[in-house]
Amino acid sequence: MDEKETRPWEPYIPTYVDMYYVDYRDDLSDNTKLLQDCIDKNSLYPISEYLDDWWEYPEAPYLEEMQNQMERGGIEWDDDWVDEIRDALWAKDTSDPINDLLRNTGAITMFYSLGVEIDGWHSAFLCNPWRGESEEMAAYKIRRALGISKDSPEAKKIWTIVCNAPYGGELRIYFETDLREVLSRKYEEHDQDFKSIHFKGTVAVALYDHNQGSGYYEEFEIDRKFPFKRENLALSDSEKYSLEKCFGMCGDWLRGTDAPTLSFDAPKNNRKLKSSTAVQDRAREAELDRIFKAGGCTFGDMNYKRHRDVYYRNEIPCGSKCPHCGTFWID
Repeated sequence: MDEKETRPWEPYIPTYVDMYYVDYRDDLSDNTKLLQDCIDKNSLYPISEYLDDWWEYPEAPYLEEMQNQMERGGIEWDDDWVDEIRDALWAKDTSDPINDLLRNTGAITMFYSLGVEIDGWHSAFLCNPWRGESEEMAAYKIRRALGISKDSPEAKKIWTIVCNAPYGGELRIYFETDLREVLSRKYEEHDQDFKSIHFKGTVAVALYDHNQGSGYYEEFEIDRKFPFKRENLALSDSEKYSLEKCFGMCGDWLRGTDAPTLSFDAPKNNRKLKSSTAVQDRAREAELDRIFKAGGCTFGDMNYKRHRDVYYRNEIPCGSKCPHCGTFWID
């Protein structure tokens, strides 16, 4: 057939093609690991890798409709046309499923770690507790990191945070924003990432220990630009004991706070930030998940869901035990 000759199926190609239909109720709110993977990789590619699973053979309805129309018009369908028709359909596709899903997802709760660890109270014996540093020193370290003077109203809030976070924790700023706002690459292949993150306005500052699910937070008015360190940025829900779950707060607890601005300009005071402790914890969680999916489990992993055949032992000390790795959950 001549290249310029019209194929029998060409008049039946629909004018509008929307391969990926995204309902207004479809979003990625429950896909925390996937969203965190996008943040870590500074890309939307992790989402695109799931499209074929979520929409299996999306061109099928169009092919079926075209075949029905052609047969009604007296044209016999030829399966040899399928590849050409599929290419033509994809060439006309105007759908944008990733952005549609993210628009439906809306703003998500994230935190940015300032890499400051505050020591808390320890106790080998209840009668002999000790603290690694005084409340005064802890408050000073937080004020210095945030650029807050000792005699400001915000300094009193810092003191409140320190006194209400007896186990110490990591200094973080919590906020809400669209996932796309914290990605510099989206789909591009270049390696350039943001160099600064600027918090201006109302933010939630927390001193939080996510391993124990303890800490405290207050709202602050700040205008401070920090060096951007991608590994210090995370979804709050990426942690088993997120701050809002710990305090039983509803989803709008950050309403009224301001999202940061990320830019490619380095801050004037480009001091280096330490990596968040959550980085190692997320890596460990990923490794424990990998071991479990491979059929194993890990001694000391206290997540019931990553063990098989756990049984209850009704003898002192009573508790549940994994027969494979020996992990024990005492009552």
